[in-house]
Amino acid sequence: MTASSSIPVAARRRRRVLGWFAGDDAPAPAPAPASPPPAGSAAQQRATMLRRLFDDIGTLIFSHALTPSPCAYGVLHAYVSGEDPGTGAAVAEQLRSGQGLTDAGLARIAARHDEAQAGALSRIADALEERIGDCLAAVGESRGTAETFGNALHVEAGRLSSDPKGTIARIIGLTEAAVAAARLVEGQLHHAREEADALRNELHRARQAAEHDHLTGLPNRRNFEQRLREHAGATNAGGVVALVDVDDFKQVNDRFGHPAGDRVLKFFAAFVRAGLPRDVLLARYGGEEFALLFKGMSLDQAVAALDTVRERLSQRSLVHQDSGELIGHITFSAGVAILTGDTALTAADHALYAAKNRGKNQIARADP
Repeated sequence: MTASSSIPVAARRRRRVLGWFAGDDAPAPAPAPASPPPAGSAAQQRATMLRRLFDDIGTLIFSHALTPSPCAYGVLHAYVSGEDPGTGAAVAEQLRSGQGLTDAGLARIAARHDEAQAGALSRIADALEERIGDCLAAVGESRGTAETFGNALHVEAGRLSSDPKGTIARIIGLTEAAVAAARLVEGQLHHAREEADALRNELHRARQAAEHDHLTGLPNRRNFEQRLREHAGATNAGGVVALVDVDDFKQVNDRFGHPAGDRVLKFFAAFVRAGLPRDVLLARYGGEEFALLFKGMSLDQAVAALDTVRERLSQRSLVHQDSGELIGHITFSAGVAILTGDTALTAADHALYAAKNRGKNQIARADP
């Protein structure tokens, strides 16, 4: 057995992937491993999260026999992380179709995404420019009308003593013309305002789409982290954060397919959302992982609320709606941490791994 053949297949594939991304024709020899960061440190937790993300993307690449190109990695990263709802929805739709993923298909998804973004921005910019032009034209016309009206009144004031009756008639005519012009400008501004309102609604819908997960309708990771920063920055803002991961979700996808997996995630999101107080922020953090922010709650209160949902969910048994085949019980593991500084999510993630290692279907608290 040669030295290279003694390396596990997964490790050789991962090394080859890294070589391809680096543009090498052949994978470079693996460098000597650096000293690992201290156990439980923020650096180690971040490395673990990134490794899991990389492994999930790699699984998709190899299971669909894709070329590990930057395009494929970028599109699949958007799908796995949930950071780009539009691209993620396109990948999910391709998986649901049963045709699988292809290099050409991912290239089309990437191209459509780029075109859609560029087209939307261009259209919005053009619409804004046109509305601004309309408003400036209406204001300029109104200013010109007012100036003309003022000059005409000044002229008529000089004629008042010599021709009072004629002057009054002309002033009435000037006033009627000014009123008609003002109404015309008012109509133009009203039309511009209506179009601006429609554009504002369109921007709101675009923002909602960019900030929410396409599958579950929950806030996405970017939205959650932004709101978490805002809450943490508020004066005396206490609370608890949690990371939740559906146990053994890969088995659902492998046994029943991605469409069934998507339905399970939608059910899970709705079940957890319904079982928690309305002021608890629930978001899809990526894949089968969800994040929560319990505002103003103590650690005990947050654990109790989440554990009640966990217990109720573990008693439910799901059935594949197409085939009638039993999917079984869906459980989750969770890690919770008090919201203190920028390390709360890392602490919650560390606790989540502890819950997984202890047997799953349980909640673990981060060390204080």
